[in-house]
Amino acid sequence: MARIYCTKKLKDFIGAVDEELPANLNEISMNDWNAHLFFIDKKKCLIFMNNLTFYSLFVTDILKKDLKNIDTIFYTRLREQLFSDRIICGSELPEQVFSELKPTFYKTNNNKKVIGRINDFVSDFKFHCSYKYGSLKDMNVVFENRIINETPTGKLLEVKKSWSRPIQNVIEMMKTRT
Repeated sequence: MARIYCTKKLKDFIGAVDEELPANLNEISMNDWNAHLFFIDKKKCLIFMNNLTFYSLFVTDILKKDLKNIDTIFYTRLREQLFSDRIICGSELPEQVFSELKPTFYKTNNNKKVIGRINDFVSDFKFHCSYKYGSLKDMNVVFENRIINETPTGKLLEVKKSWSRPIQNVIEMMKTRT
């Protein structure tokens, strides 16, 4: 099951999130994500970032009514982005890495490293939107998301300090889980 930790801004937008953090909070897995709400052209946008790999998903022009299908939106975008990034070949998510169950939304876990990366990626995304496209409606979100997932970041739980890209990190995690 995906555990999605929401920033306060997203928590206020969603409304119903679990206020109690899970007991195994420190056991970070591939199914742990942080999420944030931000605005472009007065449109609500979401970013989901995997806590282990920094792999990110951007969802644009989200409305309050879309929240009833947020789990479907999340998994559809995840499939679409993994396919675009050439991590998967078909439409199915690899079960050994991502369990496709209804995500549970929690209040923030205050993971400063992930939240910092989210802020960097949101800034990059906004820059790409305004300078390359001029507006959100003209933006190729999947393409720009791929470019951002190619940004060198490192890993959350790395022993040695080295740079890696989120796409590489996901591929490595999938290899070690099979």
